[in-house]
Amino acid sequence: MSQIIKVDILGNVYTLKGDLDPDLLEKVSALLNERIKEVESSMPSTNKVHLAILTALNIAYDYLQVKEELARMEKMMETKTNQWVSKLDSYKP
Repeated sequence: MSQIIKVDILGNVYTLKGDLDPDLLEKVSALLNERIKEVESSMPSTNKVHLAILTALNIAYDYLQVKEELARMEKMMETKTNQWVSKLDSYKP
């Protein structure tokens, strides 16, 4: 069921409509505001547009790092699984 959710990002209220989990969306907006404050603390004279873009770049970078780490872990799990399957296939009681 579609619902309307309001979030505050960088002092602006955004109204979102859709099948969104309100609790998760609240966590997302809190994380975004926190990250914006981190960027702003290192560049206090930066305007809001630049803050938003730099924050988006930081979050995208973190996302890609996590995605690559997940891919490495999946590859490692696949390798280990294949090793165990091979051992089980060659097992002779």
